[in-house]
Amino acid sequence: MRFEKWLALVGACVGLSACVGLSACGGQTILANASSGGSAGSLLDAGRGGGLSPSGSAGTAARDGGEGGAGGVPPGTQETSDKLDVLFVVDNSVSMGGKQDVLAESVRAFVKRLVNPRCVDERGEPVASQPASGSAACRAGEREFTPVTDMHIGVISTSLGAHGGTVCAAAGPSDPHVDDKAQLVPSMRKGVASYENSNFLSFDVSGEAGVTDSEELSGQLSAMIEAVGETGCGYEAPLEAMYRFLIDPSPPQSVEIVGAMSAPQGVNQTLLSQRAAFLRPDSSLAIVILSDENDCSIQDSGAGWLVSSSSRLPRSTAACETDANDPCCRSCAVNEAEPPSGCAPVEDDCGAPPAPGAVVTWDALHDSLNLRCHDQKRRFGFDLLNPISRYETGLSAATIADRDGTLVPNPLFAARDGQGPRSASLISLSVIVGAPWQDLASRASLDSADLTFLKPSELEAEDRFSLLLAPDANGRPSDPLMIETTDERKGKHPLTNEPLVAASSTDPRANSANGHEHNIPSLDDLQYACIFPLPTPRECPDGDGTCDCSADKAGRLDAVIEANSPLCQPPGGGPVENTQYFGKGYPSSRQLQLARQLGARAAYGSICPKQTDDPASDAYGYVPALNALIDRITVTLK
Repeated sequence: MRFEKWLALVGACVGLSACVGLSACGGQTILANASSGGSAGSLLDAGRGGGLSPSGSAGTAARDGGEGGAGGVPPGTQETSDKLDVLFVVDNSVSMGGKQDVLAESVRAFVKRLVNPRCVDERGEPVASQPASGSAACRAGEREFTPVTDMHIGVISTSLGAHGGTVCAAAGPSDPHVDDKAQLVPSMRKGVASYENSNFLSFDVSGEAGVTDSEELSGQLSAMIEAVGETGCGYEAPLEAMYRFLIDPSPPQSVEIVGAMSAPQGVNQTLLSQRAAFLRPDSSLAIVILSDENDCSIQDSGAGWLVSSSSRLPRSTAACETDANDPCCRSCAVNEAEPPSGCAPVEDDCGAPPAPGAVVTWDALHDSLNLRCHDQKRRFGFDLLNPISRYETGLSAATIADRDGTLVPNPLFAARDGQGPRSASLISLSVIVGAPWQDLASRASLDSADLTFLKPSELEAEDRFSLLLAPDANGRPSDPLMIETTDERKGKHPLTNEPLVAASSTDPRANSANGHEHNIPSLDDLQYACIFPLPTPRECPDGDGTCDCSADKAGRLDAVIEANSPLCQPPGGGPVENTQYFGKGYPSSRQLQLARQLGARAAYGSICPKQTDDPASDAYGYVPALNALIDRITVTLK
């Protein structure tokens, strides 16, 4: 998330070498008309992608299986499969190292339970004596579900490059993985083992098409997750990375600026080959997203490249501040013949431009590269992130739009090799993201050492989504910890009644979810949704942009002291140090919105574990979140 620190670390260029559509003019930014003769407004509105359902309407995809989404779509028939494919989408931006370590440890229990399910009694409780393998019989009780005997596991990162812009456009010695192209990790990292160099892992109890040793499998998966690293792009795109690997009919080889617009170039045949080998057309598919901040899936069309431009972006009109959906809310860069009815002309609303032909832009303080994906419509007057409907449709509908807007069969559901087509009821999505675990957990978990995450129907019944998500573009979630802002927040947690604690606190445990607020004088960071103790505190070298508590290259700790982040305070309390004791999570509304739309096909978890002390415990790390996913997966298995 600390993008300026990351830029300093990797030595990225901060000036545009080729400004197509934007030109520097006395430090100001000019949004030129598209070469096709369209206005700047048409450039901003172009290419708003997203798939279409078979009926041709965006965002109304049929939801086979489960209880439907929040809109109440009736459930379809739940189908089952004797194959399981699992895709991990792991954030590889700075600050993710400790979380990857926790996931790498947690997946051992995940794999073990899938291939050797517990024997349980009539109450569903594990019996005393458990079998050594999935092929052994229960001495007492019966299996909680049928053991998985045929499984593929793959891992991709969240880095997709610059989308035609400048930031994350070129890899360097210190940032080699800003564009992993949504390909499987072994094809983008050296020395990462996979099954017969397939770039994914395969488990097959018969030994014909995979390893038979689950310990070997989980060890290789842990190593694969750790290899993802934290030297990727700070504009994390877990949803689009997932879409490219699993769904996109023509995943781009690159995205470049053509005629002042982002344009996908070529087709990534390597990715298509990996998809064909990894994803069976009749398998149950489980997707696990691990990310510590909100999704930043930038459009690969239209003016998407502006987000990763290193020039200043235009301000929005005054109406955006109070209502992002107001027709008068638009960009100060819009070139319009006349304003919408009842709206002041842009030049009257935004003020006089600094020079002829220029537009009014934000200054550096209010347009941090670190926050380019935050609250775009309200701040810039346009939204250049892909709509959530694109991903809901991609995981639900047999027909989607290709890059040209033509409806084509969805590769995720297409029959192939005499098998399939896959039913949408076979798809499961787990989001382990920025949200307090308290907002997602059972009430019994609030006061015990155990942790159980609620099922989607339970989250709906207890109205938990009102805590997590804003009711509309102008509202706020009822849990103040889920408000995305640079400002210090106030209020109480709706479930625990704990007050939020001021940024002046020196107690990192003053609030059980996020410690306390922190100072953001440079407006280049957001307040945390949650924090958690790192399994091993991390001493931060001077100038290390991957560590939240590092002094600058000259050894000065001034910025860390000024921020007074709970991440840098000893667990017992006290002034900040150059040691990072806690990990963080930012509100991740986009991933949560998608999961909610998928209804019963989703499972939830927090990026901030309840405990990181005992890997053998069912409450350790991300084990509770993965157990919630297993509960969903079991209904998809024969």
